[in-house]
Amino acid sequence: GSYETKLYTNTSTTTSQAPLIETDLSTRYNIEVAETEAARCIQCECLECVKVCPYLDHYKGYPKKYIRETYNNLAIVMGTRHSNQFINTCALCGLCAEVCPTDVNMGEVCHEARVTMVEQKRMPPSAHDFALRDMAFSNGEKFALAHNALGLDTSSYVFFPGCQLSGSSPEYVEKAYSFLKDALQKDDVGVGLMLRCCGAPADWAGRKELFANSQSEFRAEYEKLGKPKVILSCSSCYQMFQKHYPDVEIVSFWDVMNEHGKFTKREFSAPVTIHDPCSTRYENHIQDSIRDIIIKMGGEIQELPLSREKTECCSFGGVMWLANKPVAEKMVQQRISESPLDYVTYCAMCRDFFSRKGKRTLHIFDYIFGGTESDLAAAPAIGFSQRHENRARLKEKLLRDLWSETMPNTADFESIRLVLPEDVQKQVEDRLILVEDMQKVIEYAERTGKRMLNNSTKHYLAYFKPTSVTYWVEYTKQEDGSFLVYKAYSHRMEVGIGAQK
Repeated sequence: GSYETKLYTNTSTTTSQAPLIETDLSTRYNIEVAETEAARCIQCECLECVKVCPYLDHYKGYPKKYIRETYNNLAIVMGTRHSNQFINTCALCGLCAEVCPTDVNMGEVCHEARVTMVEQKRMPPSAHDFALRDMAFSNGEKFALAHNALGLDTSSYVFFPGCQLSGSSPEYVEKAYSFLKDALQKDDVGVGLMLRCCGAPADWAGRKELFANSQSEFRAEYEKLGKPKVILSCSSCYQMFQKHYPDVEIVSFWDVMNEHGKFTKREFSAPVTIHDPCSTRYENHIQDSIRDIIIKMGGEIQELPLSREKTECCSFGGVMWLANKPVAEKMVQQRISESPLDYVTYCAMCRDFFSRKGKRTLHIFDYIFGGTESDLAAAPAIGFSQRHENRARLKEKLLRDLWSETMPNTADFESIRLVLPEDVQKQVEDRLILVEDMQKVIEYAERTGKRMLNNSTKHYLAYFKPTSVTYWVEYTKQEDGSFLVYKAYSHRMEVGIGAQK
């Protein structure tokens, strides 16, 4: 007979169908009636998370199966670990736990698995290498900065814009910092500035030691500033600080902007829809402030089917976009297809990921600080090399204009001037090869003479391995001293030669 079960089955979209005939159990059905009655039965299963997550759907399973496979992957001593990519593909966004009737969180499972894989020295470096090098750049001398307001020894507040906004729209960082000084700074209340990465890539990669080092560096600079309140505009930074710095008082930039901002009315030709970054899933105050700002500027909002606490990830979270590009593509396409309207977001990476796929998307800073002379929703996404360049130039400009300081000395490879045809620009962008990577190869080749000449094309081919990745560049030197690049590629293969008896 019937009984209560823990299995949840969503019947909200199921239409009830009456029996074909009324009969008692002693009466036999003929074949036609039996088949029709059997067809009334629904498949009792709980796949609520799989229905909304392209990642979970891609592997054609369900959480119980995934957790068992993850455990087996960690427990295996010898043999192939088939679940490495599955573990590293998760965006860690938490949507599965939000929709799950029993609060199963595959993000927590995968994150813990990554930590274990790193501790076991079984984590493939390719899954997170690019993101970790990007983090190292942002916490290095080319970008990292921590200053009190000019003339003050301590700060009551410090603006922490994060590395991604600084890479995609450095001009907005300047304008946002200027706004904060005008809104909050008084004789005894200073607003400082800190440029660096919050450490999210290390945390997402399960690199506890690397993340701890990032924390130590932040705390050292934070204490020099006088332990101020930290104003955060980046959603990922807000999540990281909330989780890992419980003793640091944090403030949302968007709450400050909503309270103190003076907004110019904009011309909205149609309603807009807001994409909430997944890292603000439970930050209702931030979500409300964003919507208030849009309305104050004269905008009308149409919500996406999944927004606020049920918002979807853009594929940046958890470094999914590096670990499994096909699944990341599915996730982006699913999100941008949910409305024909222009999207507005408050995450630089969400904006760029959507824009790369042709979706008209604006960062809310485009409305607040952007001009009206161009169509910012159609602006192309910033390339990875340009992001580094923008961060370095931002620091240089701020040091010069606000504190009358100069940047550290440049490295030798930075003097290498490259000429990149359009097809090569696209090639290196797709392959995650930065301008500085190619500069290092050519500088090393020209300095040491370690290069190969193709006699038929007169092109040089050279390589350099700065860390775990080997980069190759095919090039020629031009009359003006620049270097024309024809091709670039990279690999992580190492060939070991053992001693023979």
